[in-house]
Amino acid sequence: MRKTLYLLAVAGYVAFVAAAVQAQAPSVDRPNPGSSPGLSARFRLTSAPPLRGSGIGRAFRLAPASGPNLPVIGSGTAGRLTKWLGFNSINSLIGDSTIFEDKSGLVGIGTTTPTSRLTVAGVIESTGGFKFGDGTVQITAGLGSISHDLTLTGSGGSTSPLGVALPLNLVGPAPGQVLFVSNTSEGSGAISALGRGTGAGIRAQGGDSTGTQAGVGIITAGGFSLGSGGDGLQATGGDTDSSSGGTGVQAQGGQARSGGTAGTGVVAAGGRNNGGGPGGAGIVASAGIGFPDGPAGSFNGDVEVTGNLSKGAGSFKIDHPLDPANKYLYHSFVESPDMMNIYNGTVRLDSRGEATIELPDWFQALNRDFRYQLTCIGGFAPVYIAEEVGNNHFKISGGITGMKVSWQVTGVRQDAWANAHRIPVEEEKPGTERGYYLHPELYEQPLEKSIVRARHPELAARFSLR
Repeated sequence: MRKTLYLLAVAGYVAFVAAAVQAQAPSVDRPNPGSSPGLSARFRLTSAPPLRGSGIGRAFRLAPASGPNLPVIGSGTAGRLTKWLGFNSINSLIGDSTIFEDKSGLVGIGTTTPTSRLTVAGVIESTGGFKFGDGTVQITAGLGSISHDLTLTGSGGSTSPLGVALPLNLVGPAPGQVLFVSNTSEGSGAISALGRGTGAGIRAQGGDSTGTQAGVGIITAGGFSLGSGGDGLQATGGDTDSSSGGTGVQAQGGQARSGGTAGTGVVAAGGRNNGGGPGGAGIVASAGIGFPDGPAGSFNGDVEVTGNLSKGAGSFKIDHPLDPANKYLYHSFVESPDMMNIYNGTVRLDSRGEATIELPDWFQALNRDFRYQLTCIGGFAPVYIAEEVGNNHFKISGGITGMKVSWQVTGVRQDAWANAHRIPVEEEKPGTERGYYLHPELYEQPLEKSIVRARHPELAARFSLR
């Protein structure tokens, strides 16, 4: 195999052109006297006359140590890498290769318009693989499809891209949560869910248990803020044109199948305020606007309140005893500025016109500041309280034998909770609520002056709060 290498000097620029000649090259490794330093003894550097029409002032020929010396002829295109095309009996031929480099250093193979450091027009074949910037090497071809479980759909190809399966079922053991979603964008939500038709936006069920407490359906917590803390849960029922609107939140506690305590439908706790201001409300509810307005809350069963209950008015509401199918009957609560208890009854006076009224053994432990009323029934007598409450009884005198007397005793609570939480009769509104009203419409004020809007401006902006 003989090889010819020509070295051309053009205006101080040296270009190397490699050519492989179909001839046997001598295997000589010892230095060749008269050759250029650093060159193998297989080649020699000789001077050559200028090439016609090449514009080259002087040329050098790097030829095999033995064999023909052929002049180099050919042409080229700016930006194209020159390659050896072969030879004939009188010349060695050069011309354009398929490799192109533009003035920005972008290289193209098979194209003169590269758009990257290396742009190839056509198929690239590798026998050793490809090495990437992270040091990994890929030596096998890309897969025609991607294996996956039922949480995904598609094969990953151009005609069948990967997608999330619907419905999406995530099942398997996982420490902590199966799904965790966090949005790092300021002011943006993490999850939004919208049902269609009668479908629920989100349905959640706590895990079952055989020996310990079962899981909670949904746990939410409002976000922390240096201003107002975020709401734990916001939910809006679906709209409808002619039927009933959807429920914003529907919750049911879990069953206790064999003993234990059944689960609570909703557990809510207001946010803690570490800055000295009031804490957040556990639940804020507003009546739906309509004709008439709906109730802010509806409870079917007993209601237990461990703190004070403040209200604009109070009553019982029952089916009317005389027309239960068609009417309701109301009675108002009896109000007092004191935390007052009322006790009453009737008694028959003895032969001396007296009676002792025995009270429960806890009476004096619970009450103080007693007040009395006595009324004779069926006649008149100057009855009076002969002995005030002591040792949980009091005594009536001044009547006649067998007279029936109606009595009433009131007392003010003095138990530990009442002593610690006396209800103020008058109270100044806090600064944030001044200028606002519990019922602004009764004072010819607009709804914007509602106390609810003062306490929960962020909710008033989203909901129609009274």
